Amino acid sequence: MKQLSSLLLLLLLLAACKPKKAPVQEDAAQHDSSLLVVTDSSNAGVTDSIAAVTDTLRVDTAKLIGKWIQPVAGLDKEMQGFQLRKNGTARSINMYTLVYEKWTLNNDTLFLWSHSEGVKDTSAVVDTTIIRELSDTSLVLFPLKAAEGYTDRYSRSH
Repeated sequence: MKQLSSLLLLLLLLAACKPKKAPVQEDAAQHDSSLLVVTDSSNAGVTDSIAAVTDTLRVDTAKLIGKWIQPVAGLDKEMQGFQLRKNGTARSINMYTLVYEKWTLNNDTLFLWSHSEGVKDTSAVVDTTIIRELSDTSLVLFPLKAAEGYTDRYSRSH
């Protein structure tokens, strides 16, 4: 008997909680899924939040103009890099298969256009890098496709 009354109570509870269907309207706008009301739950249950802080570096374009070099991996006495010119053109330094063509800066993001020569795949590429540090003598770049924490470090060459 106790089980039967528990079952009846459960059925009554389910029936009471069952959502009511909205009346069907002939208007086509009622069937448009883009008009659905969605409750904003983006901050539901959040009791402690930290505001996002942008780490955008203020970059002086004039400081980028010039030659930037780094040691060739495995050949520390050999240097390679690129030259950024005032007119937006760029050129490779000691990299014979990678030819830099032009560059542009957007906030702290450096874009370098290049293509390969003398190799089977000569596809054009746009390197997208975030400038992490820039001084009169050094440039630290984070390539967007690199693993977190990886950086390319360059020194100014005269």
